[in-house]
Amino acid sequence: MMVKSLGYLAVLACGALLSGGLFASAGDKKEDKKKAALSGSWVQKDGELKIELSDAGVMKIFPHGNDVIVIVCEYASEKGRVTAKVTDFEGKEKAKEHVKEKLPAGSEFSFRWKVKDGVATIADLKGDKAGLLKSHLEGDYERKKK
Repeated sequence: MMVKSLGYLAVLACGALLSGGLFASAGDKKEDKKKAALSGSWVQKDGELKIELSDAGVMKIFPHGNDVIVIVCEYASEKGRVTAKVTDFEGKEKAKEHVKEKLPAGSEFSFRWKVKDGVATIADLKGDKAGLLKSHLEGDYERKKK
């Protein structure tokens, strides 16, 4: 009787491992889809702001759409919410100093990111400097063509 119980237990354990692997695969596909939506260059509709998202978890924000000032952040995404932390600045020294005063390295913020029909929407921005960032970042973005 005990041998049969152990056999059933082994079968259940194998089934759990296999189904766990299947669920992980499905989760991996969802994660791949999220990464695809959270990558590339996006340009704000009716504006000049540009965002570049890399697979390596780096987001670059170009407030004027060019290299005059670039806000470099590390980011992560979970369930449509992106969390970001300012890590560095690129661009002209004068512009970098100006932005550092208003948005210092270490500032954290988050926003909802949704892509539908090729249009990404940033909404519900929260964080350290939400008031400053909200008016600039929130809105609709189109994927920049290469």
